Amino acid sequence: MCCGVGTLREINRQLFHVVLGVLLLLILFNFGRSKTIYFLSTILFVGLLLINLVVRGIRVPIATWFVETFERKHAPLPGYGSAWYVVGLLLSCLLIHDINYLASAVAVFAFGDAASTIFGRRGRLLLPYNKKKTLEGTLGFVLFSLPCFFFVGWAAVPLALFAAFVESFPLGIDDNLSIPLACSVFFYLI
Repeated sequence: MCCGVGTLREINRQLFHVVLGVLLLLILFNFGRSKTIYFLSTILFVGLLLINLVVRGIRVPIATWFVETFERKHAPLPGYGSAWYVVGLLLSCLLIHDINYLASAVAVFAFGDAASTIFGRRGRLLLPYNKKKTLEGTLGFVLFSLPCFFFVGWAAVPLALFAAFVESFPLGIDDNLSIPLACSVFFYLI
């Protein structure tokens, strides 16, 4: 079966989502929370500089490749989704101090969100409260968020359910921000 360019771009985007999440987990467990915050802050700063150059019409090979490979066509700015992804991860790192809670939030964000998009695009059962999301995507989010069990035990189940609900709810903000915030709120409440 052949994929369209948009579908292939979205699969690439979600795979990058997962790879960056795994990289962040490695940094977190090998260097700690503070170094992870420094890493994300640096990525955000450099990324915003590159976005600024691209918006000004300056061709930066790596930035251009990144936008052409991963960015959604309807994004308001080049690098829009990537910037929110890094901002969401950075907010989680700033709000969640326990390394295991933080690792589980990263896992939910990286694996659950990617799965919701991949399964949701093929889904047919629309959610009654959000016709842009599918039951298949929400179930994929929950299922692929459950590896956070290794970091927080059985708290993984309500975390996955809560984050999946927030992701599926029509909040009007980018899910790259709403999911990390939902995970942060969850850990604040428990």
